Amino acid sequence: MSFVDTFKAFCLAVFGWLKAHGLVVGIISGASLVGSIFLCALVIAYLPCDYFRAKRRVSRIRKPFLWGGLILVKNLVAVILIIVGIILIPLPGQGVLTVLIGIVISDIPGKRKLERRIIRSPMVLSALNHIRSRFNRPLLVLDEPTTE
Repeated sequence: MSFVDTFKAFCLAVFGWLKAHGLVVGIISGASLVGSIFLCALVIAYLPCDYFRAKRRVSRIRKPFLWGGLILVKNLVAVILIIVGIILIPLPGQGVLTVLIGIVISDIPGKRKLERRIIRSPMVLSALNHIRSRFNRPLLVLDEPTTE
């Protein structure tokens, strides 16, 4: 059996399952959409107001072994989220959002620079600060624009 035949059989099995369990999949997809919107709003609201400043925040964890272990666990969870998100992309649900959450919590080189570039967009900053104001949180503080 070739790869193409195996892939066709897998797709037919997945679509057959989705057809048989459409209501359950729809309910789970709707619940995950509402839940992810709510959780994203909470994350935005409770980010430190200086999160996007260039100066690095100092970790409160003083034991290097514990700090390294937490970094390892955080990146492992990020990789799992990215893999699960890629698997979920063709299925109904939050595949792209899951991939983005995995990227955000990871320690990918250049991630911080990309985050700061995105947050400098007036529409993005305005939307995030609107969400923060709804939670009575201080607005996000950015550095003066520099050439990064």
